[in-house]
Amino acid sequence: MIISTSENKYFSNTSETEIKMLTKSDWQSWKKIRLECLKNAPTAFVSSFEDISKKPDTFFQEKVEENKIYGAFCDGELVSVVTFSQDSREKDCHRGHISGMYTKPEFAGKGIGSKLIAAVIKDASKLVTQIHLGCVANNKPALRLYKNHGFEIYGTDPRAIKLNDEFYDMLLMWLKLK
Repeated sequence: MIISTSENKYFSNTSETEIKMLTKSDWQSWKKIRLECLKNAPTAFVSSFEDISKKPDTFFQEKVEENKIYGAFCDGELVSVVTFSQDSREKDCHRGHISGMYTKPEFAGKGIGSKLIAAVIKDASKLVTQIHLGCVANNKPALRLYKNHGFEIYGTDPRAIKLNDEFYDMLLMWLKLK
């Protein structure tokens, strides 16, 4: 992965995938993929399609402007996203978090998610000493992705998600950067 000359952009030297941090002009694309992921993979996220789909457009605009949301674009289409955040208190600002990871099914298994995570890790390493995330225990592809990037399981949040009277455990993972 090489950094382009324009700020916040990464280009893979093996495909036509552009990875960049989303800007306010990307809010409609992010809204579309965010609602898609909540609808297509309801057990993978704590947020629900029903709740988020009722939000006004300003909600999505503000989220893109206020958060570090990374996106992978193929031929101009946003096909994968992930959000990075950093704790802000004096005693925990060394910790970062990854959330909202999603790759459209037709683009899964092509290394796009891996490139996206690699870009986040690279940027995060300038800001934090470790990254944390939660991954639903039955999401084997996501677990494999995170483990391939060095994340380790350090605990389980039992019954973290309840959907249609079924419970799903959340595996707590971390990556030590420094």
